[in-house]
Amino acid sequence: MKVFKWSVIVILSIVFGIAGLFAFVYFSSVTTVQNKLNPTGSHRAKLVRHQGIDVNFKVVADGETIYYSPDFAPVEFDFREQIAWDKTGNIVVLEVAGKRLFAYDAEQKRQLTEGELLAVEYMPFFEYRYEGKLPEETRR
Repeated sequence: MKVFKWSVIVILSIVFGIAGLFAFVYFSSVTTVQNKLNPTGSHRAKLVRHQGIDVNFKVVADGETIYYSPDFAPVEFDFREQIAWDKTGNIVVLEVAGKRLFAYDAEQKRQLTEGELLAVEYMPFFEYRYEGKLPEETRR
């Protein structure tokens, strides 16, 4: 009986140790990628990257989780993940590798439809009044 009791204790210790190690590795690879106010300062968006067995992106607007992405393979590429506010300052867009995946209207508190997502407009570059010299091809 004594041997059985110690066997159970050892097995449970190993199981909980492995589970704890897995949880530590999984939860320790959560990174805030961006934290951005809209131009008027009335809304805040945050982009968080979860890197574990897979890679997932979470978007938070005004303190509320509004999107959690499907899985990406944990490849060794730069995902170029970012959030950007549209020209109205009300819509935040998640882009990964140059592709728009999700958009949310923080004023109306709703996810945009696919058609609305693709129609979101950003402020044109010239509005930023850049004073430097652009490479020739980007001037067009």
